[in-house]
Amino acid sequence: MVLLGADHSVPAEQIDPHAVYEHNCAGCHAPHASDLVETLLDAGQDPLVIKRTGQPLVGFLRSGHGRANPAEIDALIALFTRIQLSDGLFRTKCRICHVRAKETARLKLVIRDDRLVGRYTGRDIETFLHNHGRLAPQEIPVMLDALRQHVLTRPVT
Repeated sequence: MVLLGADHSVPAEQIDPHAVYEHNCAGCHAPHASDLVETLLDAGQDPLVIKRTGQPLVGFLRSGHGRANPAEIDALIALFTRIQLSDGLFRTKCRICHVRAKETARLKLVIRDDRLVGRYTGRDIETFLHNHGRLAPQEIPVMLDALRQHVLTRPVT
């Protein structure tokens, strides 16, 4: 368990998919996973496929590309899928004021009583998003899931 406050704990994810991406992928590809998803993967495909070849990404990674182990590949696929499902939501609606989803979530948010809340304000983020960020009602669960995953995969220091 990773403690996220005096009396608030959530199960720790063992793998930070962003760290895996930065270590295994960013040297040859875009510096951020969202850029790779946007430029190299075919939008709307399940499973994720590579635009250029039509090959399923998971098979390509499991064949040794990127030298990630199976758990890291699963973490990367989950990250890329979340990015694809969000359809650039954070980039188009939030980046005007916030840096990146990962930094915003890991610096400003915590999980308390299984709810995503502001680290310093204690504000319930689901409620907050109804009047913040120009999000449509159907976009709020997508954003909450993405932000929650960033908090859950915060490296334990």
